[in-house]
Amino acid sequence: MALHPLNLTETWTLSDWQHVAVGSADLQLRPADRDAVKANRAAVERGIDSGRVVYGVNTGFGALCTTAVAREDLQALQRNLILSHAAGAGPLAEPAIVRLMLASKARNLSLAHSGVRPELLDAVLALYREDALPEVPLMGSLGASGDLAPLAHMALALIGEAHVLHRGTRKPSAQFWAELGQAPQVLEAKEGLALINGTQFMQAVGLASALKAAQIAAWADAAGTASLLAFDGMPSPFEDRVHALRPHPGQVQVAANVQRWAEGSPLWHYDKPHVQDPYSFRCIPQVHGASRDAWRHVMGVLETESNSVTDNPLVFTDSGDGVSAGHFHGQPLALAFDYAKIASAEWGSISERRINQLTLGKRGLPMFLAAESGVESGLMIVQYAAAALVSRNKQRATPASADSIDSSAGQEDHVSMGANAATDLYEVLGNVERILAMEWLCAVQASERSGRNLGTRLEALKTQFRGEVPASSGDYYTHEAMEAALRFVQATPLAQLKKPF
Repeated sequence: MALHPLNLTETWTLSDWQHVAVGSADLQLRPADRDAVKANRAAVERGIDSGRVVYGVNTGFGALCTTAVAREDLQALQRNLILSHAAGAGPLAEPAIVRLMLASKARNLSLAHSGVRPELLDAVLALYREDALPEVPLMGSLGASGDLAPLAHMALALIGEAHVLHRGTRKPSAQFWAELGQAPQVLEAKEGLALINGTQFMQAVGLASALKAAQIAAWADAAGTASLLAFDGMPSPFEDRVHALRPHPGQVQVAANVQRWAEGSPLWHYDKPHVQDPYSFRCIPQVHGASRDAWRHVMGVLETESNSVTDNPLVFTDSGDGVSAGHFHGQPLALAFDYAKIASAEWGSISERRINQLTLGKRGLPMFLAAESGVESGLMIVQYAAAALVSRNKQRATPASADSIDSSAGQEDHVSMGANAATDLYEVLGNVERILAMEWLCAVQASERSGRNLGTRLEALKTQFRGEVPASSGDYYTHEAMEAALRFVQATPLAQLKKPF
């Protein structure tokens, strides 16, 4: 497989991050950037030699910031920091998220304000290049000061502790380094703190969410159009002249997408006995479009964050200053992710309402889309399951950033909860993906039970789907069909990641 070259200090598109997530990126550090990292490290060492006291370099951490540490203890200080802060909880992050973390941390260090040796950056890149993925629990970060616990778990692999998943095989990280012919890193002053201060866990989960959201946005338009046509809906709400009067970008885009998906369907006409459709059909452009616009904003926040230094203290090479500030605070991401949670949940909310409309026995469709209603229950409980996921998403969409809690003996007295916002967002999107797969299953069955043609593009997609999930003349094991529909949606990307929203 040819690798996709990416320079660490350039701006990356979502398509670039997709390569990172699947492990097909070639992460490169230009010689000039390497020299900048080396010079920045030299500034740290000059400060130590001069006897200057700098937080996290020769002091304790958090509430222990006033405790000086002797020079001979600086390596132990950094190692102890990693070991003590690796206190995450819960299930492990999936491989794609860990790859995104490693790449995000490498980018952050390559911007030459973290005071690390180039050799440490090389080690981070080696973990990515060899697909040796540290085990990172999803829970435990307050989102300030940085993602301490998740990043400490990532850093354990660098110092030869804990385990990695090396090309699918779990092994001790010390064994991985030995097989690679290298020794684990011995962290020097400042380096442990540079590894765990920062927003790279939040950012990684946010990027993984963006990759999922891009495909969900496209599938929402496709499945929504299929439902609209199977319901014999009206084309008038999608006319260009209508949306010229309220030209929100996402709304205009979705209306055009629906027109393209409906092209060639004999149902796309105005001569119908009904003059209006329920909102879940009529307002597809307004609802789907607003979610797209929200995500467009979130992508701007993610792009800024991925090009930023979120370390503390910040090391300035020319002056040698180590400035203690607050770039590790995840508030910009937390607020954006909470916004994205609400926007993403809406794709699922309106999709479930369309599922409900398709199963009510209206407009020539059989009750619950059963071939023989009464003897058969059809897809009655698919709507129940979708409704349960919608309600779960409502609970997850509660803003995490509205919460804060005191930590580190009052030193860290306002936190972002950005990591919780990120993991909630990822769960919300996973639930929406399932709801849309359910809608697709219902729309396909509705078109088959009614004999309604969905048009060239959707009929081709339906044929592809039925090649993997054959139709049934009666009731069938619904969960199995729902899971198959989910796999189809996940394996059939519809969005172009260069312009996802």
